[in-house]
Amino acid sequence: MRQERVWAGGFGRKSSPAAACAGVLLAVALVVFMPPRPVPAANAASQRDEVIAPRPVPAIRPGPARSSPSPATEPTGGKTESIAMPVVPNAATPASPATLAAAAKRRRSLMSNVKSWGYQLAGLDTASATGVPYDLLVVDATTGVGDGNAMSSADVARLQQAADGKRRIVVSYLSIGEAEDYRPDYFSTEYLQEDAPDWLMHENPEWKGNRIISFCDEGWQRTILGDENGRNVYNSIEPSPLFRLIELGLDGVYLDRVDVYSEVGKACPDAARRMVAFVKRLAEQARRRNPDFIVVLQNAEELLVHRDMIDSIDAVAKEDLFYGVDHSEKQNEAGLVRETLANLRLAKRAGRPVFFVDYIKSPAKIADARRRGQAEGFMPYFAPRDLGRMWLPGRDF
Repeated sequence: MRQERVWAGGFGRKSSPAAACAGVLLAVALVVFMPPRPVPAANAASQRDEVIAPRPVPAIRPGPARSSPSPATEPTGGKTESIAMPVVPNAATPASPATLAAAAKRRRSLMSNVKSWGYQLAGLDTASATGVPYDLLVVDATTGVGDGNAMSSADVARLQQAADGKRRIVVSYLSIGEAEDYRPDYFSTEYLQEDAPDWLMHENPEWKGNRIISFCDEGWQRTILGDENGRNVYNSIEPSPLFRLIELGLDGVYLDRVDVYSEVGKACPDAARRMVAFVKRLAEQARRRNPDFIVVLQNAEELLVHRDMIDSIDAVAKEDLFYGVDHSEKQNEAGLVRETLANLRLAKRAGRPVFFVDYIKSPAKIADARRRGQAEGFMPYFAPRDLGRMWLPGRDF
C-alpha cells in the first residue's frame, strides 16, 4: 500500500502559534503511533510500491472466498444428518490428536456409506451433473468445467447437493507426479521455456503437455502444498494448488500420478518411501486446515504395503483393473490382475473403500469386470478414457 506524506498543522506555511502548537502535538502523535515506514529501494519500482514476486508467476484469476468447507453429511436411519466439519484457521497450527482422531472416524464413516461413484475431468456441466445418481464425484476443479474453466465455490456447493436432497461427496483431481502445462496454478509458459526448475523433467510421451516431475524435490512439494499457511510460494497471495481445493469447499482430493515414483528412481533414490512420505505430508498439511479433508489414492496400490500410506488415505481407486492396461480393451494378464488385487485387498482389510474404473465399451466386458470387482467388494465405474463425459448406469453401461 502506498504511504502518503502527511502535512500536520499547516507545516510549510504561515500559521498562528496555537495552530503551530497543535500541529506539533499531532506530529508527535503520528511519530509515536504510526508504523515504521519501509526502507525504500533505490529504484523507481519502490516509489510505486510494486510487489515483485519471484518466478514462476501463476496466472491471475479471481480466487474463491475463504469460507469454511460445507458441512458433510452422514446417512443415518434413512435420513441425512449434518456433521460439523471443524476448520483450523491457521494451516501452520496442527489440530490436537483428539480432533484428528475424531475427524478420521468421521471420514471413515462417510466413505463407508459410498455405494457408487462417477468420474469426469473435462467438459463438466455442473448444473446437469447435480442429477447424476452417484454418492461420490471425482471432478477437476481447476480446469474441468466447460471449456477448461475453473470451478467456483457455488459450483462445488451445487454438486454436493444430490437430486434426492442428500449430501454428495465431491473430490478434485490433483496430479502430484506430473505438471500439466495447461494449469495456471503452477507456472507461466515463459517460465517453462526460460527458467525451468531442475525438478521439471521430460514430457510424458503418452500425454502431451504433461511433464514428469522429480517429486522428491522440495521445490515441487512446496509448489503443490504452498507455504506453512497454504499460500502459493510464488506470490504468497493466492492459495497453493492443494489449498485452492480446500478453500473452494471440496470434500477432498483425488491424487494421481503417485506412481511416478517408479519412473524417477535416479532423480529420487529410495523413491517408494519418499513418495509415501510426500502423500503423508500432503494429508497432514491439508488436515491442519480441515481435519475432515478426504484423500483418495489413484493407482500406485503397491505402496499400500506401507502403513503410513494406509493411514494417510481414506480410499483407493484403480484404473484398468481388469481390462486395458495397454490402453486397449484387451483383458489384462492374469498374473498382473492377481498382484493388483492382492495389494488392493490391503486397503479393503484396513477399512478403506476400493473403487475401480475400466475404460471399456463392450457390454460383455463391462459385465465381466463388474462381476469380478463386486466379488471383491470393490465399486465399479466405466468411462471413456479421456474422461470428458460422465457415463450413467442403464444408459452407458
